Amino acid sequence: MELINIAKEELNRNDRPELKGNVSNMQDYDTVILAYPNWWNTCPTAVFTFLESYDFAGKTIIPFCTNEGSGIGNSVADIRKECRNAEVRDGFAMIGGQVKNSETKIRQWLGQQGLL
Repeated sequence: MELINIAKEELNRNDRPELKGNVSNMQDYDTVILAYPNWWNTCPTAVFTFLESYDFAGKTIIPFCTNEGSGIGNSVADIRKECRNAEVRDGFAMIGGQVKNSETKIRQWLGQQGLL
C-alpha cells in the first residue's frame, strides 16, 4: 500500500522524476512499443518524463500496459494528449499476474500490430 500511495501522490503533484538513462538515437525509430504498469488509471509519472523528453512527431506509439484488473484506463488518451503529432494506437492491456503465461496472446497482439 505504501508504494500505491506514493504513486498517487506523484500523479497528484504531476511529478516528472528524472530518468537514469536516455535513448541517444530516438530519431532512428519509427515505432515505439511503450510498456508500463497502469498506476491510478494512467501511466506512471516516469513514463510522462520519457514522453516529454523526445519528439515523437511522425512516430507510431503502441501502448502495452500491465494492470491488476483496471485495464488500460485513461493511459492511451493521456499518451495521445502528450504526443499529439504521433500515431498512438489503442494499446493492449495484460493482467500482470498472467504475463508469465501469456506468450501466445502477446505474440498474436504483436502480429496484429505488424511487428511479427
